[in-house]
Amino acid sequence: MPIYDFRIYTADGVATDEVFEKFFKSSVSIPKKLINLDGSYALRIPSLTAKTPGLWHGGWSNGLDGGQWSPSLGKKVANTHEEAKEMKKRGFIPESDLGSGWIEKTQAKLSEKWQAQADYAHTYQENLKTMAPEDAVAATWSAEDCLSGKVDDTYNTEGVIQK
Repeated sequence: MPIYDFRIYTADGVATDEVFEKFFKSSVSIPKKLINLDGSYALRIPSLTAKTPGLWHGGWSNGLDGGQWSPSLGKKVANTHEEAKEMKKRGFIPESDLGSGWIEKTQAKLSEKWQAQADYAHTYQENLKTMAPEDAVAATWSAEDCLSGKVDDTYNTEGVIQK
């Protein structure tokens, strides 16, 4: 026998805090409104589904318990364990797996590269003031630096960001 929830309203149409459940036989059509003799009435409201043991881990309740917002995933997750599991599934590496000081070392290497790039740009701008563009390029990035790999190392960040 299905159970339905009803909220009680006064005769003036003001909702009260009272909610009651009523059983109906499955063969009976369920009314949307029950009217009392004093003019008050009750309207059927959506019933909450029961959280049975079979549904506890079915994922149906994700987000219902409040959970927390994960900026990394861009969605709400139930807890940090779920966030870590989803991040790992997407190929992200936890910071704890990178080792001590990894972020600081990587930032220092990148900072050095950015400074070297800024130095080249400054030199090129200074050379442009006194030379033709093709001569400024040759004076800024010498053939020796290009062939030795110094210029490639300055502009390539591929080897910097690795574990």
